[in-house]
Amino acid sequence: MVSTVVTGAGSGLGRALTAGLVARGHRVAMMGRRHEKLQEQELRFGEQVIGIAADLSHLEEVEMAFSAAVEWGGVPELVIHCAGVGEFGPVGVYTAEQIRSVVENNLVSTILVAQQTVRLLGQKGGVLACVLSSAAQVGKANESLYCASKWGMRGFLESLRAELKGSPLRLVNLYPSGIRSEFWDSSNHVDPSRFMTPDDAAAYMLDALVSRESCHVTDLFIGRND
Repeated sequence: MVSTVVTGAGSGLGRALTAGLVARGHRVAMMGRRHEKLQEQELRFGEQVIGIAADLSHLEEVEMAFSAAVEWGGVPELVIHCAGVGEFGPVGVYTAEQIRSVVENNLVSTILVAQQTVRLLGQKGGVLACVLSSAAQVGKANESLYCASKWGMRGFLESLRAELKGSPLRLVNLYPSGIRSEFWDSSNHVDPSRFMTPDDAAAYMLDALVSRESCHVTDLFIGRND
């Protein structure tokens, strides 16, 4: 079985990715902030998964989480970083707490997870796949804070890709447009009912992460049928 780490595995896309990976024969170390959501996945998939509750915006918790994952399933061959949060509204309404939360949970967590993955897989090889968003490509009204964090992720990951040139560690950036999930529950500026489903998005992503003999996907952009 392939050993895999999925962050943000308790809900939405991360939950769907976990289900898809288990169906493909992976053992999945699931990381997320809500222990009860991870427990639901453990009950569903049994010994093929383990839930590791952690706040991935803190270095010591990232180190603890990856240490637990390695102890359980060995050094992973694939790390999918899907964890993230959103705050929405026009510029001027965001509190300092909201700003810190979005930047830390999206950008800082990406940096910390990527650093830990490079330490583990930089010489061994494997795949680091990070879920960004179409918000990392174009500015969107009422999503300025979210876009800022995602553009920051993109800048960091593109720089990391340049540093990894020649390394056996492969970097894949995933750019889905809106996904129908509880992520949008706190927002009223969009109607997510016509967004793509987490299962459909996860299926595209997992197909793309399988490398061929002479090529592989570096960036995957997934648009909606609307």
